[in-house]
Amino acid sequence: MKRGLSWCCLLVATSSYAQSAPSVARPVSIPFVTSGGMTVVPATVGGRIPIHVILDTGAGLDILAPSLVRTLHGRAAGTFSAHRMTGERIDVPLFVIPELAIGPLVRKDALVGAWDILDTLHVEGIVSVNGFRHRPFTIDFAHQTLTFETARTLARRRAGGRSSPLALDDLHGVALDLLATFLIDTQPGQCEIDTGSQNAAVSLRYLAPLGIDSGGADVVRRERRTIAGAREIRYSTRLPRISLGATPAITLERPSVSFSDIIYDCVIGTDFWQGRALTIDIAGRQLTVSDPLPMR
Repeated sequence: MKRGLSWCCLLVATSSYAQSAPSVARPVSIPFVTSGGMTVVPATVGGRIPIHVILDTGAGLDILAPSLVRTLHGRAAGTFSAHRMTGERIDVPLFVIPELAIGPLVRKDALVGAWDILDTLHVEGIVSVNGFRHRPFTIDFAHQTLTFETARTLARRRAGGRSSPLALDDLHGVALDLLATFLIDTQPGQCEIDTGSQNAAVSLRYLAPLGIDSGGADVVRRERRTIAGAREIRYSTRLPRISLGATPAITLERPSVSFSDIIYDCVIGTDFWQGRALTIDIAGRQLTVSDPLPMR
């Protein structure tokens, strides 16, 4: 099981999910803001309550603050035992809420997890890519817009950009992570695409192949306790570059990265996509990186 609620490195999956996205005749764009490198979009719950949620492509499952679930009279739907990105077990209570909507994407009887740390941090919710399985979308980091694409605009994005195969870490059609092949300097890795993180994180097993001395002068060692209370050691440094494997021209020079004991080869945060438009087509298993389209 490798399902990551990446904003706080929680691995999540669930037992029941069903929905279909309505067709659209034209693209719909909504604005977002960034906070700490994370993408925050407007949403509504229960058909009437406006909220703001973190759009986290590494989340696996939608998560709401327990206080919001209570307001919506969420129906208990069991508990899911999950694991954080660093391997710690967490038990997530599940609920069904009447409705969760982002732009034109509306989910009725939406299954969500509840996590009390969100109330502590005054975060209303985290939305995963589960609801986007049949709706290609673009996160334009230059114009700070989230666009729900049509067949025509998706073709336009592909024609003007560079594409890469998209791998899915999918559990029974319920929880979903997105991965692609990247070059971590010179070393290939299957990396999670994670808009819930800012910087890149890389598995400790890459230290030796990359010739990095964890005790070197250019490496900062940090030890801390995670949210779940486990001891974690991170080694922070800079790499020459990280590139998209299928099209190495899409690259980030001198990225700040942290090495730690994680379940993926690496996690690619929002820094990699700055100034670019990232189009994700889950059904077509393809991501496209392009220059932002002109605003109209």
